Amino acid sequence: MQSENQNRENIPEYDFDIIEIIKAGWHHIEGVKGIFLASFVVYMVTVIILQLILGIFFPSPPPPAEPNLVNQQIVTILSYPVVMPIIVGIMMLAINYSRGEAIEFKSIFNYYHLMGKLALAGILIYIMTVIGFILLILPGIYLSIAYVFTLPLIADKGMDVWDAMELSRKTVTKHWFKIFGLFFLLSLFMVVGILTLGIGLIWAVPLLFVTLYGLLYPVIFDEVSE
Repeated sequence: MQSENQNRENIPEYDFDIIEIIKAGWHHIEGVKGIFLASFVVYMVTVIILQLILGIFFPSPPPPAEPNLVNQQIVTILSYPVVMPIIVGIMMLAINYSRGEAIEFKSIFNYYHLMGKLALAGILIYIMTVIGFILLILPGIYLSIAYVFTLPLIADKGMDVWDAMELSRKTVTKHWFKIFGLFFLLSLFMVVGILTLGIGLIWAVPLLFVTLYGLLYPVIFDEVSE
């Protein structure tokens, strides 16, 4: 009965315990912290370089001057075709690792053939989330969490952009507060990692990707057909 209902609505049934999945993630990062940290550093360096280059053409004055919000949004969107495949590559590192596959650093560059779809998804998520924050704060918060699995669904399941966005949104909505709580705690670890002069990021970065995408994503979506 559950299987028939899942096939009809294409919305997986799942549940998880926030603390237990974080504990499992902590154990899973043993031996792979280096590859996730190195991958994240590459991502951040790429973002910074693109911001500097694109900022030449779309400048925004530094504080305390009033920022050029339009140019800031343009720079963010124009960077998506380059940075989205890399962040997806890190997500897929975590997913493949939890599936027992061998992982290697260079695989984070394997998703540039999906550049167009990933960039479009990033732009749509960005626009809809910003609109949500402009209209009311709560819709923006809801959408920022609801679309968290959109990009790996495109890369892993070969889904079209809107289908991936809707499947992520509808699936996350089933346990939105739990996923928000998990994301909040993982983000808190990232903040603590930054405040410890970056030393804590050695654990916080792998924990975020391995827990959210390596453990939770397969629990939810591995039964979904491609």
